[in-house]
Amino acid sequence: MFDNRKAGKQIALLRKSKGLTQEEVAERLNISPQAVSKWENGRAMPELSVLVELSELLDSTIDGILFPASRPAVNANFEYTLLPYAPIAEFTGKSWPRSMAKPAILSAVKLFMGLEKHMDSMNRQINDDTEYVLQSAFSSICFGYSWEPEKVLEDCLMVYGLTAEVHRRTDCSEEEFIRLAVDTISGGYPVLVIPDEYTDMILATGFSNQGKILRGLPFLDGDDGKNSVMSFGQLKNFPEWYVRNSDMLLIKPYPKEVSITAKCREALEKGVSLLSNKVHRFQQPLVGYGLVIYDNWCDELRKENNQKLKAIECMFPHIFIHYEGKLRIRQFLELCMQLLEGMDNGPFMMAISKYEEMIAMCEKCIHGLFPQPSGDAEKSSAQRQILIELLQRSKELEAEALEALASVVQNVASSIF
Repeated sequence: MFDNRKAGKQIALLRKSKGLTQEEVAERLNISPQAVSKWENGRAMPELSVLVELSELLDSTIDGILFPASRPAVNANFEYTLLPYAPIAEFTGKSWPRSMAKPAILSAVKLFMGLEKHMDSMNRQINDDTEYVLQSAFSSICFGYSWEPEKVLEDCLMVYGLTAEVHRRTDCSEEEFIRLAVDTISGGYPVLVIPDEYTDMILATGFSNQGKILRGLPFLDGDDGKNSVMSFGQLKNFPEWYVRNSDMLLIKPYPKEVSITAKCREALEKGVSLLSNKVHRFQQPLVGYGLVIYDNWCDELRKENNQKLKAIECMFPHIFIHYEGKLRIRQFLELCMQLLEGMDNGPFMMAISKYEEMIAMCEKCIHGLFPQPSGDAEKSSAQRQILIELLQRSKELEAEALEALASVVQNVASSIF
């Protein structure tokens, strides 16, 4: 409903925001200052022709003057939450193992932005393991042991037509860090918070308390439950998220979308190279990538036997990392057979059969060696010897798989050039 007084106050507010006096407005519109005063006091309103000129002078619309929207108080505390861009089906994949947080958070970003083209009968995005498998390979995380390359998230977002602007908490004031998150979410894009320490990564799609509380989904390496949940109707609160040393990634559109096929080719070539590595490059023996890890792991088990330790200390979480890595590699190779046209499937089938044998051995090991007997050095020593034999056999199988894939990689490289 039109209200003279509200419209008059809006004219005064807009005039002052432009730094104009009533006399200056009157001069620009060729009217008297008394007329402007009457408008602002709500005792009169400008004629239509004058109202058009007034709106242009004040950089407003006519509706913006006559029907001003109510403004929240400067210190108003409200909750702001983005909704997913498109409906999302319930998770239909396997909830275990999903120990890798970054492939999970990337999958969640794709779903939230409504970019998944695989739909169910109700036109909802299919939420299964496919994207998690692909991002495990695109990020190279499934090719290593407690290891990952730098700039994983920024690089992998490009396959969705997105990128990320990275800000370090140590490079920003507390106020600026919060403002960057609030402005990004208010602009319609989520924010990723990746702490330095081992604690939840956050996919934030909302905020409250002027941004001092983020609302979103948590992801954590090794926590299969958190990494399987993609329900944006069950957001968690993260108070004082800004006090930790973290990277904050502001999601932004990327000028072009990287081809899935091209990314598969790149990941396949890089994966074979990483898995074939025989030189250890890290301080810890079970952090790294390649065939060298098998030798390091066997050496660690032998050291424990020599020390007559009563528990297998280098068993957890490494056996689970090993298991999920091989499982994702096999699944990635299966997807490559579907996505890479014109490739000989023979080497893929050979490699897949080798990884299936490795996976079966891992499952046998996990079920047979857990829970470990306590306080019995002899039993632990016998179990270590079983694990050493399984690792040695796994190394042989992986070497055979990589030999089969070498020809595929050569064909990939020649097709690019």
